[in-house]
Amino acid sequence: MTKRIIGISLLMLFVIPTHAQSSNPGFNATCKDLNTHGFRAANDIHGNSMPGGWTTSEKFNSTWQFSFTPPDKLFIDGKPAYILAQNTGVIIAAEAPAANSNSAGVWTYAVHLGMKKIVASQVNAAGNFDPRTQIIKARTTNFGCDFDLN
Repeated sequence: MTKRIIGISLLMLFVIPTHAQSSNPGFNATCKDLNTHGFRAANDIHGNSMPGGWTTSEKFNSTWQFSFTPPDKLFIDGKPAYILAQNTGVIIAAEAPAANSNSAGVWTYAVHLGMKKIVASQVNAAGNFDPRTQIIKARTTNFGCDFDLN
């Protein structure tokens, strides 16, 4: 009897997390950026610090494609994203483009299936220790999306 209880308990440890991951339906979303706010600070080609500042006039002028297959496969523009957290109706994910020798950055996304909305934030830094190539930036944007829930 004790072995049966232990066996059922262990089974529940594996079944409950898997069920929680699969609670969202599959979807496809085609999105365009609506508003983007960005911060940039950089040095000029002589290594002199230029004043950093915020802008509200950035535009990507592109279409972003999101595709989710339950329980945990999210693709953004055909590239896999890492799901950081997921609950019924919401997904938080990150997409880390390959870092090169001079820069690194990451995008994070919040997807709300009930609201059919997606927002995103990016952080990026480039220029190692050479003061002529240094830049740091952050951007946040909201999208207008057409959702197709499966």
